[in-house]
Amino acid sequence: NIYNMVDTYFVGTLGESPQAATGILFTLQAIIQAVAFMLGQGSGTMVSKALADRNEKEASEYVSTGFFVGIGIGSVLMIGGLLFLSPFMRFLGSTETILPYAKQYGACVLITSPIMMGSFVLNNNLRYEGKSFYAMIGLVTGGILNILGDYLLVMVFKMGILGAGIATAVSQAISFLLLLYFFER
Repeated sequence: NIYNMVDTYFVGTLGESPQAATGILFTLQAIIQAVAFMLGQGSGTMVSKALADRNEKEASEYVSTGFFVGIGIGSVLMIGGLLFLSPFMRFLGSTETILPYAKQYGACVLITSPIMMGSFVLNNNLRYEGKSFYAMIGLVTGGILNILGDYLLVMVFKMGILGAGIATAVSQAISFLLLLYFFER
């Protein structure tokens, strides 16, 4: 949610249509988050139970299943969304005026949807394993990088809504890599 609020703030300086595009994509980001949280909390609950039973192999299988199912669903969403980008943006509520902005920002969100899903699954599983500090570091770092990226790409380099989308994508990727690193440790 922080990513979308920050993007809305910076893109809001560009006008009503670009700002409306971030609102339209908020729905997609909420769906991605909901599916990933379902997978992360479901697998996390089973991981906690398996670890309580001292069954690390079973815990690993639950994490892997949640993670790869999330990556898979995100990949299907990415491919389908990019193949049918204009109709998908219209389905989410875009008008013809908003559509060019929604497509730019939406492509960035869709490209990172597998990463976002994987990131949220890892985040939840880290918390269920009692490593909430690492989960927090991974997500907060991404949020801070998104703020800095939005400022640089939207305000300084004048890249418009595409800059906000790129900042979101890059910060999501870095957050994912951090969470993956913490999880591997």
